[in-house]
Amino acid sequence: MPVAPVPMLVDCDPGLDDAIALLTAAHFADLVGITTVDGNVGIDHTTRNALAVAQIAGLDVAVHRGASRPLTDQSRGARHVHGATGLGSVELPAITRSVESEDAVGFILESSHRVNGLHLVAVGPLTNVAEALQQDASLPERLSGLTIMGGAANGGNVTAAAEFNIWADPEAADIVFRLGGDITMVGLDVTQQVLLGPAQVDQMRTARKPAADLAAELLDYAIDRSSELRGWTGAPIHDACAVLAVTHPQLFHGKRQPVSIELTGTHTRGMTVVDDRGSYADSDANVRVLRTADADALIELIVEAATAVQ
Repeated sequence: MPVAPVPMLVDCDPGLDDAIALLTAAHFADLVGITTVDGNVGIDHTTRNALAVAQIAGLDVAVHRGASRPLTDQSRGARHVHGATGLGSVELPAITRSVESEDAVGFILESSHRVNGLHLVAVGPLTNVAEALQQDASLPERLSGLTIMGGAANGGNVTAAAEFNIWADPEAADIVFRLGGDITMVGLDVTQQVLLGPAQVDQMRTARKPAADLAAELLDYAIDRSSELRGWTGAPIHDACAVLAVTHPQLFHGKRQPVSIELTGTHTRGMTVVDDRGSYADSDANVRVLRTADADALIELIVEAATAVQ
């Protein structure tokens, strides 16, 4: 008997990889909503980008605008990676869609009551999720899980210690990691194993579909930036990995461990401090930390999703 797709709400800050993650969620999950947050670029751009992806891909899903800045700090941004608008050099069509609301937090909470088995996937800074938990601490009881693209057990990408999504709003991450319930962390340890290259760009372009063309252009830009910044020949599509960790969990491996967020360190603010000592109590292991993945299988799934939608 076929298994029903996982009901999924994606909280995101599109973003090159966020856009491809939305296509992945639309193909493999039951995408019930999109919420946006300040992150890779400002909230105006992330919201417009989410609307654009939904429009180009023909997705029948509402977009709800969320937090315009971190809880206690100023907006940071990652334009040097994602481009000035967040979607690289893509020229978007006129946007004919509009947001359903400007209350992402309210939508997250309402959806948790309305949708049975809802899985929340957060692939940007955790501001919206933290605010939802502050408003209603019982939220985790109504979710089937919370999967986060963020953090790392070993080193960061925006500093030596911190990954961007956590570093961009560490106070929010601290709230979520302490109160978020059944959390899975899909960090750089996993996502940097899954590199898409020119061959995948060609596969996407061969599909000759609007969503696939968009994904190809975004991936091409990401590959160029990855080469310039890291010297890599491919690009990690971090956020799609978080989606696939929910829909295809058998392709990932990890274990529950204690994870804390560093808030005050001069050189380590935003670090996900993962306890690798092995001497902790089971009750202290608050996060399932993914460490390895079947990269080849995940690459195939991302390409499948990008070329299947519309």
